[in-house]
This record gives sequence, C-alpha cells and structure tokens, in this order.
Amino acid sequence: METLQITPAEDFLAETKAMIDATPVSSHQFLSAFLEMDLSREQLKRFAVQWYKTARDHKMAFPAIVLNTPIDDIRFELIEILDDEYGKGNREKIHAKLLYRFVKVFYETDQEVELVPKLPAVGRFGKDVMEIWKNGEPVYAFGLHFALEYLAQDLHAHFSDALQKYDYLDENVREYFLYHKIAEQQHADFSEYGFIYYSAENMENRERLVQGIQKGVQLLTDLWDDFYKHIIELN
Repeated sequence: METLQITPAEDFLAETKAMIDATPVSSHQFLSAFLEMDLSREQLKRFAVQWYKTARDHKMAFPAIVLNTPIDDIRFELIEILDDEYGKGNREKIHAKLLYRFVKVFYETDQEVELVPKLPAVGRFGKDVMEIWKNGEPVYAFGLHFALEYLAQDLHAHFSDALQKYDYLDENVREYFLYHKIAEQQHADFSEYGFIYYSAENMENRERLVQGIQKGVQLLTDLWDDFYKHIIELN
C-alpha cells in the first residue's frame, strides 16, 4: 500500500499563493479602472468613505482573531500587525486616523461621514469578518486573515499609485496609502508563519485554511463588485 506523501508546508504555501493569484479578485475591473481612469472628485469621495468604513471594520475586528488564536507564537505575529495598525505607540499614527485624513478632504464634518450608509458588500464584509474571527474555528479564521493580508499587498499598491495623479491630494492626505504600500508586504510576511505552522500539523488544517481563504476571496470580490457599480459606473 502506497504511503500518502504530504507536500511540505512551505510548498503548500507557494501553491496556495498561486491559487489566490489565479482568482479574478486580483485583476478585478474595479482595481483596473481605479488605476487607469481619471476619476471625478465625487467618485473619489464615494471611494474614500466606503473604503474607510471597510478598513475601519477590519481594524475593529482584528483583536478578535488575536483572542481566538490558541497558539502563542501565531498570536505573537498577529500582535505585531495589531501594534502596527495602532501606530506602534503613536496615537497620531493609528491607521484609521491616517485614512480619515484622506476622507476629510471630501467631507467637512464627522457627522456627514457617519450618515453615509455602507454599501451592502461593505456591511457583509465587516459582519462576516467579525463573526468568523471572534467565534469561528481558529484555523479557518486564520485562513480568512491570510487571504486578506496577502491580497492587501497588491490592492494598496493599486490605490497608492492611482491616487498620485490627483494634484489636490498631497502626501499628507495620502500617507495611509503610501505607508500601506510597504506595510502590507510586512503584514503578509508576518502571516506566513501561522500559515506554515497550521499547515504543517495535518491535512485537516490545510482544508480549513483553504476554506478560509476562499471566504476572503469571495468577500473581496463582492466588495469590488459593489465598488465598481457605486464608484465607477455611477459617475
């Protein structure tokens, strides 16, 4: 009887990255349009508030996956990301505050921002991420986290590069995007430790990781579908 050969965890990581890269989410028409088009101020305003609400929900949910992760060494890597998200001890560098500078180019008051309803996919994103990270099976929850961090590398580079072409958006209001163009690469690197740790344990963990990744890909695909309709088509 043949013994089943299990792919080394590092090879499984490479295969999984290739699987994510092959999904349409990385080349979604919203990302292409955002990079290539000269968007109106109104279109950028709609983008700013919806991306802020998406990112804010992600940051609010992040402590939940730290709590839900049973392995201290993996939790250590997650805390590194959380510390970065909250400015590494500098309140003024909390990432939500950096992004809010960009939002305030288009909105005069906090109340105006709060009154803008979330797009349906933005609402689902925040709700599902919080629920899975707080109450989901830990390996599945980590798979979702890994997908979001891995995909965040390219999407933040897209946003950062695209926003350079608008003269009224100086580096101060684009600081969130400039920083994340680099920081998300580091966050993805931190996340590889947990992926390798879990996938080295057993095949069941690999299945759960892939299921979590598929959930992340679907959430972002739905998000870009809504963004395309609301920001690009509604000009």
